[in-house]
Amino acid sequence: LTMSSFVCRCGSTKQYSACCEPFIKKKLKPETAEQLMRSRFVAFCLSEHQYLIDTHHPSQRKANDPSKLNNSQRTTTWVQLLIHQTDEKANTVEFSAFFNEDDQFFELRETSRFTQKQGQWFYVNGESHIQPAHLKFKRNEDCWCSSGKKFKHCHSR
Repeated sequence: LTMSSFVCRCGSTKQYSACCEPFIKKKLKPETAEQLMRSRFVAFCLSEHQYLIDTHHPSQRKANDPSKLNNSQRTTTWVQLLIHQTDEKANTVEFSAFFNEDDQFFELRETSRFTQKQGQWFYVNGESHIQPAHLKFKRNEDCWCSSGKKFKHCHSR
């Protein structure tokens, strides 16, 4: 199976190839702030750092972004995205992104701000807080770590 044939990690239930992959591979541009938010989450999951940098508003980029992304990716596994609210007038998306670090789950809850320039959406910044999370996984679900194994044969042990 190729990566493209899996269900997209953004929570849409669509195949990756018909959801966030065209954005990450620069074949299409997200049409909404929420599409950009979802594709950025998937880019974090897949370590697609260039996409994250390219979709971060130029005024907010820092020279050390690539190394910071590489370092955080070594210790963090992104697990799940939940969109709580999208405000199209204010260009904001409120979401929770769940991640695993050192065998503990955390919830990053954020209200992100986006802007659109010449048909391209950019992440500007966000107000966030992180707290421990208690996620429950069913034995026959795919494992949160994206190993391709069922949870019962992977991290439930």
